[in-house]
Amino acid sequence: MRPGDIVRFYTHDRRRSLENLGATPDWKHGLLVEYNTWEKIARILWNGKIVSVRAEATQLAIRAPENI
Repeated sequence: MRPGDIVRFYTHDRRRSLENLGATPDWKHGLLVEYNTWEKIARILWNGKIVSVRAEATQLAIRAPENI
């Protein structure tokens, strides 16, 4: 993943995960701002805020055109 890519992600909500064991995650889409492999944290622009998400909860949705 590279900055400028559109990614899909979900956040871990402890309360919801205990209630919905085995449920599929609620995916959200955002713009990848920063990702460092050694941190395993993706920083994503979503709803006007930068959120930090674990790399295991992030997937590439669309590659930025300049990175193709």
